[in-house]
Amino acid sequence: MSARPAPAHPLRGPAPAGAATAPEAWRRISPLTVWADLIVLTAVIAVPAVLLTGVLAFVGALPWGLLPLPAAVVLIGLIMATEVLRYRATRYRVTAERLEMESGVLARSARSVPLERVRTVDVTAPIWARVLGLCSVTAATGSGGGAAGDLVQLSYVTADEGERLRVRLLDRADARSGGPATEGGGELAALDPAWFRYAPLSHLVPVLGVGAIGGAYSLLTWFGDQWAAGVAVAVYEYALPRLALVLPGAALVVLVSGAVAATALQVEAWWNYRLSREDDGTLRVRRGLLTAKSLSVQETRLRGAELRAYLPLRWFGSARVAAVATGMVGEDSGSTAAKSVLSPDLPAGVAHRLAADVLAAPADLFTGHLAAHPRAALRRRVLRGVWAAAALTAGAVALAWAVPAVPGWSAAVVAAVALPGLVGYAVGAYRGLGHALLPGHLVLRRGMAARRTVALQREGIIGWRVRRSPFQRRVGLATVGATTAAGAGLYAAVDVDLASGVALAADAVPGLLDPFVEAA
Repeated sequence: MSARPAPAHPLRGPAPAGAATAPEAWRRISPLTVWADLIVLTAVIAVPAVLLTGVLAFVGALPWGLLPLPAAVVLIGLIMATEVLRYRATRYRVTAERLEMESGVLARSARSVPLERVRTVDVTAPIWARVLGLCSVTAATGSGGGAAGDLVQLSYVTADEGERLRVRLLDRADARSGGPATEGGGELAALDPAWFRYAPLSHLVPVLGVGAIGGAYSLLTWFGDQWAAGVAVAVYEYALPRLALVLPGAALVVLVSGAVAATALQVEAWWNYRLSREDDGTLRVRRGLLTAKSLSVQETRLRGAELRAYLPLRWFGSARVAAVATGMVGEDSGSTAAKSVLSPDLPAGVAHRLAADVLAAPADLFTGHLAAHPRAALRRRVLRGVWAAAALTAGAVALAWAVPAVPGWSAAVVAAVALPGLVGYAVGAYRGLGHALLPGHLVLRRGMAARRTVALQREGIIGWRVRRSPFQRRVGLATVGATTAAGAGLYAAVDVDLASGVALAADAVPGLLDPFVEAA
């Protein structure tokens, strides 16, 4: 008697000959997902509707002021009906070979990702989901620039199911990557609350301070645009004749409010931070106060580590650690950078040790001596600084000539500030250049406002790019970049001597550059 053929699937077509007739059972997302969505809708729609009704009742706009309440109820009901349908239409399973998911209400869609392509698993639990013991699981393949087809997201599953999926997906990805799993090394770093002292020193403080003032004005508009505009006009009329007193006070308010906002954001993002090396061969970052996040990266995907030190934090001895790994993609470059960060801002010495521990490298990997770049690189930067200062001074002169209200001495002030400032920045940028070739790693450093020191595994370098602008050719310099399938993709030693740069590339990966050197 012949075997009964496997049934056809409405989205994937007939099963291949010889396929198993009893595939693994499909699973559904948690039914508590609907209640989690109701919590969000209540906070986003119902609460503002109640507040708006209260404001309208206060100003006497009745009975029309009661309309936001039934409108909010109807809107929440429609959205909840859609969410119930979405819950019933979403299912997933993990087979021996693939992660599969089906979803969609009006238009059905199916995704099927080979487990060998899974690079990272991100487990996120917002506070409204954590109350119900739920989490969101996102499996990323690390290809396609973060397109939708490269991400499989399950919102929401139980916390136990999220942990099961994390272990299962990454275990399979490691088994198929060809690299052995690293033995568990325990906890590499844990939060020290003293690290939050760096938050008020962030370069984002002024931006956050201005944003806080803008948010305060938005709150005023809740009581009417005319009333808010009247408050703004009153503040302007008071401040105009008292600029010498008001401007320093306004700057202080911006800085204080920005420092408070920056500290609050840092606490929310990095509370309960832990970085650990798991027994399944992954690096796992856990953090978050309101939204708990867990990101796991296979160590076989690591190609290096990066220290990021931003001004003015660098002046106070702070840095953060980031991973250079394949598969660390998001929907945009900002998301990619956020996913790669392995630590908050912490003392530079701690960051050096942590970055070396991440790579299982010697402790002095990031503290050793780096070769300085030629003096011609310094001259190039100083010359650019002088030209920039001259352009700013010329602009100030033109403004003073075109606008009689602008005093003529303002150009001298611009020149006196811009020239030493830009030249000093140029010197700092030159001092930030450096490179070193170490056993197993290539270390490169560059940057002034955002100084980055990256240690690349030499075996992860897949190519070289040597670029020379006309100005570099005049002084015998070149930019030698190492290409890798991880992180930014290209990490360069900027403005090195051409011969030294080529020798650096040839020694870092013997044989890779030989055909091109011979051809040259």
